[in-house]
Amino acid sequence: MSDIDAVAGMYNIIVSSERESAEYRVPVEEFVTKLENRNLPNEICVAGLEDVLTENEELRNRLVSTMRQEMDYLNSQRPLPAIQFVVDGDLQGAGDSYEVDIDGEFYSLQPVFGRQIKKRDSGWLVAPLRV
Repeated sequence: MSDIDAVAGMYNIIVSSERESAEYRVPVEEFVTKLENRNLPNEICVAGLEDVLTENEELRNRLVSTMRQEMDYLNSQRPLPAIQFVVDGDLQGAGDSYEVDIDGEFYSLQPVFGRQIKKRDSGWLVAPLRV
């Protein structure tokens, strides 16, 4: 595994300006297709989460549904995959959850990553593959 900011076997939400991301970067739609086809590399960085949180409810529902359907597949991989979601906004704690600040508006990460989001470090959150 390279020197990226990611915990294998978890979803990693990172701020693009603060953290080292995987070289292999794909948009959310391509990530969903790769996951559905069970064709993920060991390290992947997913871009475009802002659109999923702010406006594309259909893609958000497809993403969450696919993540739930494929969690056993992901957990059975050896080595476990390092999956990053990169955001271009600040991550903020909001009670028992986290939000991302996108253009001055706050959007909860809970609808995508569930309730078990934890802070790993500044600009870096992790969530289990079981969303």
